[in-house]
Amino acid sequence: MKLRVRFRKVGKIRFIGHRDVARVTERAVRKVGLPVTYSQGFSPRMKLSFGLALPTGYESDAEFLELPLAADAVRDGPNGPVIVCRSGPHDPCEHESEVATASYCTLARALTEALPVGMSVSAIVLTDGSGPSLQAAVRSCGWQFEIAGLEAFMATKAVEEFLASETVVTERVHKGKTLSSDIRPGVAALRVEESSERGAVLSAELSATPRVVRPSELVSALAPAHEMGIARRTHQWTCGAAGRAEPAVPAQCAQRHKEFHQWTNQR
Repeated sequence: MKLRVRFRKVGKIRFIGHRDVARVTERAVRKVGLPVTYSQGFSPRMKLSFGLALPTGYESDAEFLELPLAADAVRDGPNGPVIVCRSGPHDPCEHESEVATASYCTLARALTEALPVGMSVSAIVLTDGSGPSLQAAVRSCGWQFEIAGLEAFMATKAVEEFLASETVVTERVHKGKTLSSDIRPGVAALRVEESSERGAVLSAELSATPRVVRPSELVSALAPAHEMGIARRTHQWTCGAAGRAEPAVPAQCAQRHKEFHQWTNQR
C-alpha cells in the first residue's frame, strides 16, 4: 500500500530545489512517525517518489508524493483502513467533495505542521500501489503565470495570435545546447485571466509528455520583450480508463482544519 500526498509549495520556499524538498519531506515524515519502507544496504533511505519535478522558482498547488507503507502501517477500521503512526491512528474522513476516495485529513494536518512555512498538505489518499508511476502517469499540467509589465489587452491579442498559429517555434538551452522546437502542439488551452499590479495573469494547460512545455517558453513566444512573473502549477492531469483526472483532489475538511489551525495560532 502507498500513501499519495498532494502538497503546496508557495512563497519564498519556491526558491529551494527538488533535493531540498525531498529532505524536508523526509524530515516531516519521520517527525510524524509514518511507518514507511526504507531501502536496503549500508545507508538505508526512505522510499519516496515524487511526481513531475517543479522547476526552482515556481510555485505549486499540485505537487504529488507517494510513500510506500510498512506492512504494519495499515489496519482495518469500521469506516475503512486506518493509518497508524507513532503519533496515533488516522481514520479516513469522507469529506464533502465529489471525490469518492476518502482522504486522511488528520494526517494531512499533522504533516503540514511538520513542514516548513510555505509547504502544506492538501490531500492524502491510500492506494494499492499498482499502475504506472506518477511521473509516467501525468500527461499535462495546469499553470497560472504572470507576464510582468504587459497590459491585459496586449496579452489578449498575443494569445489570440498564438492560438491561431499552426506552429510556434521557440529555443531553449538543454545540456549546454540550444534546441529549437515547436511548442504549439503542447498547448491545449491558453487564456488571459486578469490583470494584477505586476502585469497580465494567464492560465494554460501544457503538455508533460512527450515534450514538457513550461510557462517561461510561452512568455518568450507571447511577449519576447517581457519577463515572466510568478508562475504557479495548479493541476497535474492523468488520463486513464476513467478519463482525465488528478492523482488526488484536496479535501474540503482538510482545508477547514488548516484554516482553523491558522486562526488559533493568530489569537
